[in-house]
Amino acid sequence: MGDPVFSVIIPCCNEENYIRGCLDALLSQAGLPDDHGIEVIVAANGCKDRTVQIARACEGDFTARGFALQVLDIPEPGKTGALNRAEAAARFGARVFVDADVILSEGVLAELGTLLDADTPVYASATVTIPTPRSAISRAYARVWTNLPFVRDGVPGIGLYAVNAPARSRWGAFPPIYSDDRFVRMNFAPHERRKARASYRWPLPEGLRNLIRVRRRWTEGNRELVKKYPQLMVNESERNKTPANLLALLATPLASTAFVSVYVASELLARLPRRRTGFHWRRGRA
Repeated sequence: MGDPVFSVIIPCCNEENYIRGCLDALLSQAGLPDDHGIEVIVAANGCKDRTVQIARACEGDFTARGFALQVLDIPEPGKTGALNRAEAAARFGARVFVDADVILSEGVLAELGTLLDADTPVYASATVTIPTPRSAISRAYARVWTNLPFVRDGVPGIGLYAVNAPARSRWGAFPPIYSDDRFVRMNFAPHERRKARASYRWPLPEGLRNLIRVRRRWTEGNRELVKKYPQLMVNESERNKTPANLLALLATPLASTAFVSVYVASELLARLPRRRTGFHWRRGRA
């Protein structure tokens, strides 16, 4: 394996309660050579809180660990716009995209470096885990969701995905869409996707209202992709609605009831037109 050389991009908007934890997890990465070529770009956009100041206060720590840290303070809010600004500033062709509320375990970057070290296109992520939610409904939902084949056996890339330089050439600038993670994943056939055994923590929405709200946005984002990029759907391979998977829900009736209730409510709401209430930076947890 060659030394890891890639740009880690973290888009964020008003994440003062999360950005330090995300950056500390990067500082704690193990298994990297002293002369690794990893840079980190925090793409803060439309922030009204202390996200930028907190990130910039970490510059000395990153320098000491051999990371180059760059913090962009972008006035305009918008995730895909921030991704494009960060990519314009990135030095390396291989990219790792991380949400600001994600916590990487210490071996993620080293293992991603191994997976991305190829001359052919590679899309990669790590093994997603859910921190135990506070609310009972979210715990029940998580029990079912983490056992869906799409999550358990596939490479969903939710909150964390990576591509090597040949893979990054599959698309141009990020389009103004909600589901950037699924858009990128669907640019690759299943045999081009790799999953690291190392894990990362991705927070699930807390409570019924937030679960339905976020699940509705997922549904809307998926429908948007089908409408705008139907040619990518050929790469959709994971299926959750097989008879065997549906029967498996019977093994956890209470958790399954919670999951199905959220799923049905969000699907119905996604059919309704949204009221225009100005810009809202959509995130996965609320």
